[in-house]
Amino acid sequence: MKLAGEATTIGLTWLLWLSIVSAAPASEDSEALLVNYESVQMREMYRFMYETDDGQYREEVGMLVNVGTPDEELMTMGRYGYTSKDGTEVMVMYTSGKNGYRARTVSSRSSSWDSGAKKKALLSLLMG
Repeated sequence: MKLAGEATTIGLTWLLWLSIVSAAPASEDSEALLVNYESVQMREMYRFMYETDDGQYREEVGMLVNVGTPDEELMTMGRYGYTSKDGTEVMVMYTSGKNGYRARTVSSRSSSWDSGAKKKALLSLLMG
């Protein structure tokens, strides 16, 4: 009889835990809706991007370089970003290739951080 009581206790504990987890509010991120998506795939390159209604985004381009040689490799570059709860716009730019993975984070509290500034930041990452 002791085993049946333990099994009942374990079962009730499991049900209680499950009901608590099920009732937990969803995070704010789960409410974001996709507002823009593009994807292009070709033989030696790809490009994709998406943007959500809460300002999250990601863009990436990948291409094969030195195709058909022993040095053939996939090189990628891209960026992703979001606005934090305190209003800071955060952008992470990255590249990968024969020299490994490099990322740089840029943030700004100014709402005037335009796409020109973002492009300059991306170019600075690509140029080293």
